[in-house]
Amino acid sequence: MSTHQIHFDRKFYLDLSTGYWISTTSPRIRAHQWVWINTHGPIPKKCHIHHKDEDKSNNSIDNLQLIHGKQHASHHMVKYMLDPENKKKAQENCDKIRPMTKAWHASSEGIAWHKLHAIIMNLGNGESYKYKCEQCSKDYESKLKAEGRTKFCSNACKSAWRRMNKLDDILKKCPICDKDFSISRYRKTKTCSRVCGSIFRKRMMQLNLKLESDTCEAQQKEASLCPHTNPETTH
Repeated sequence: MSTHQIHFDRKFYLDLSTGYWISTTSPRIRAHQWVWINTHGPIPKKCHIHHKDEDKSNNSIDNLQLIHGKQHASHHMVKYMLDPENKKKAQENCDKIRPMTKAWHASSEGIAWHKLHAIIMNLGNGESYKYKCEQCSKDYESKLKAEGRTKFCSNACKSAWRRMNKLDDILKKCPICDKDFSISRYRKTKTCSRVCGSIFRKRMMQLNLKLESDTCEAQQKEASLCPHTNPETTH
């Protein structure tokens, strides 16, 4: 492999830590950016130069593409997360930092930041936008501009939609018939059917009665073993 590349009278070396080719003179710039600038002009703000074939050493202008930074980051993140090992590392990292971020957002510093951010972004005071509820199909208004952030006219419709699509369902095992059944994690139902539910309640009643009976017998036995004080001998 070549130790350097030359593009538009400028020399570049391979940065082993990133895989990109970096200019040897200041101001430092990556080869693919330099090639694009000298061919098409300045790179617009919030835009990146992407290698079409994913080869960072192929800095030919035919291999370069101008795309938005968010699209670029999303493209490489999807590719990165296809590797099970990378996905596992990302999950472990999220599990590690999630308690810290939760604590910070609940702290006085975090609350102060959110209040200031709301003032700067004019949150809650902007114009309203019209949407159609995905559950009841009614028209409603919201101050959220991003359509993907608001889908329902109320929490009731949101909950109904989640129940309908079984998004909160989990598998439970019926204690009566031993069958697996699916039910919302927020419901306290313990059995798979009304028949099993009736049997379960009867067994629980019998168990409670037995416990009460055993408790009474134990108390009576304990009382019979205790010595009684003769009131005539007390002074």
